[in-house]
Amino acid sequence: MIDEIKIRQFTDLTQNDPQNDLGFFSLGRAYIDGGSPKEAIAPLMRAISLNPSLSRAYVLLAQGQIAVGDSEGAQNTLLRGHKVAQEHGDLMPRNQMAAMLKEMGAALPEEAPQPLTPELSAQGNIQCRRCNRVGPKMAERPFGGALGTQIHESVCGPCFQLWIRQGTKVINELRLNLTEPQSQDTYDQHMKEFLSLN
Repeated sequence: MIDEIKIRQFTDLTQNDPQNDLGFFSLGRAYIDGGSPKEAIAPLMRAISLNPSLSRAYVLLAQGQIAVGDSEGAQNTLLRGHKVAQEHGDLMPRNQMAAMLKEMGAALPEEAPQPLTPELSAQGNIQCRRCNRVGPKMAERPFGGALGTQIHESVCGPCFQLWIRQGTKVINELRLNLTEPQSQDTYDQHMKEFLSLN
């Protein structure tokens, strides 16, 4: 069922700021979540045109294309998106796109991850859940609670620094007030997706 409040909010946002890639992405996701894939296609294509590195948008766009019967378009979207996700270390979207391509009969070569050896672990490294590479563990939890612990144990420092920049963009472009529960939920959803914690 479509969340009319979110649709109206993100429609207004994109009309007032036609260069807001996260606004278009959020509008497309609201349509996908609401079971309206046809309406999701245009805003997701716009999000990708504004920000070609927005890996998650390729996943949602392909879902919309598949739902309306555009298998060829979906396969092209997934092939492009998989390459983008691979280049940016976006493990979760990359794996989702690889699985979707496999279901469609297209195969992709997988990058072998660098193994986390005891020596690398002893040097303060972890196997990062986001980029699937061995990277330096953060010196301390980024914030309290179970989510802070999960990030500390599974996300490398460089990937979390990327999120800090992206999180600022999410707050600014989506005009989030983090004292409001709905805004905090939106922020957390973007963070979990970015860090491959979903």
